[in-house]
Amino acid sequence: MRGVGWAILFQDPDTKTLSNHWISSHEEGNVAGFKPILVMDVWEHAFLLDYKPAERAKYIEAFFSNIDWAAVEGRLIK
Repeated sequence: MRGVGWAILFQDPDTKTLSNHWISSHEEGNVAGFKPILVMDVWEHAFLLDYKPAERAKYIEAFFSNIDWAAVEGRLIK
C-alpha cells in the first residue's frame, strides 16, 4: 500500500457499529450510506508544511494527540 489517502472511522447507520476504512485515489473505498465519524488525511499535502515526508509517524502521533474526542462522540448516531 502506498500509504497515501485517508483513514476514516465510519459508523453503519443501521447497526451503529464502527469500522475503519482506507480510502485511496480520492473515491475508492468509501462505504455508501455509512457516516464518517473521524477522518485522518495522510496525503503528503496534509503534513509537509510541518513535517518531512519521512516523518509521517510524527504527524500521525500529533493528529491523535489533538483529537477532540467529545466532538467525535457528538457525531455518533445513537
